[in-house]
Amino acid sequence: MKCLIVGDSEYPLAPYMLTPFRNTEEASLEARFNKKHAQGRNIIERTIGLLKSRFRCLLGARELHYTPQKATQIVNVCVALHNICLKYNIALDDEMDHTVIGYEGSNEIPEEE
Repeated sequence: MKCLIVGDSEYPLAPYMLTPFRNTEEASLEARFNKKHAQGRNIIERTIGLLKSRFRCLLGARELHYTPQKATQIVNVCVALHNICLKYNIALDDEMDHTVIGYEGSNEIPEEE
């Protein structure tokens, strides 16, 4: 399967990377491409932000120290789990009630004896 990476103008154009055109004329085909490119990148960036808020292992401070193939599998599983959460109306972690079941009145897990 052939894939392309969508990058911003800071990246050089490469056979595997789509970057916007520089210095386009208004209403040109290149300007239209740049607008669609920016819209696509916006969707991608919002999606990544949403996944990072639900799955903390994806945060920059907790980088995935795996091969690209393994990191891809982890991200795919996170996306699948996110879709399951959407289907069953499970809120994002920040919005969830952190009360531990069985320990009413306390948000902390009791220490082991």
